[in-house]
Amino acid sequence: MSEVLQGKVALVTGAGTGLGRGIAQALAEAGADVAVAEINAESAEVAASELSQAGVRARAYPTDVSKSDQVDRTFAAAVSDLGRLDIVVNNAGISRIGPHTHEVSDEDWLESIAVMQTGVFFCMRAAGRIMIEQGSGSVINISSIRGYSPNPGRMTYCSAKAAVIMMTKIAAGEWAEHGVRCNAIAPGVLRTPMWDSDVARGVIDEPFYLDLVPAKRLGTPADVGALAVYLASDAAAYVNGSTIAIDGALTSIPAG
Repeated sequence: MSEVLQGKVALVTGAGTGLGRGIAQALAEAGADVAVAEINAESAEVAASELSQAGVRARAYPTDVSKSDQVDRTFAAAVSDLGRLDIVVNNAGISRIGPHTHEVSDEDWLESIAVMQTGVFFCMRAAGRIMIEQGSGSVINISSIRGYSPNPGRMTYCSAKAAVIMMTKIAAGEWAEHGVRCNAIAPGVLRTPMWDSDVARGVIDEPFYLDLVPAKRLGTPADVGALAVYLASDAAAYVNGSTIAIDGALTSIPAG
């Protein structure tokens, strides 16, 4: 275990599996205690148990980020249990791929925005109230390259992820004078359980992407986790309001 984040406390949403789990693992291995905010209570408990094996404190908090009362309770409980809050990673998300704009249902639209935009806002608000008072903190929002690189059949996803980029910039400008930073990470194609599920359903052609990505591989949660550790650390003290792509150069080529 490194000591880059020794003494820090992090809260990661959607940390029970997939990308959130990988980010939480990276933060724990860097020395941070971790609050696992996850809608699935069972996976939250499993993740917290496994994260504690890195020699840090880890607690599970079953949370639906689309519900402001649950978010506020989780943030208050994490501070009470772990003593403080230095890092928040807003990662919780869902996948809706396939329907074109005129075929998107009310349910898909409302659920996607509730989790990936409103949920991020609720967590940013809760984090800001805590961090501004203590005069320090790092909020990291997980957006996507699809927040600025559109993709047919992803109206709900791209819209929410684009909003997260703007929300990040607004908060960064508001909070900088209080010692609080806010940045976003924009992953490209990553191998996660959500990705594997979409491939299995036939809505994603994985060989197509393996050929398209200049790096010739999919990214991993560990790749994103390493970037999150950097943004959470003092090494990124002057990085604020940025959106950093981590996509194997996918968006550097035409039609990326």
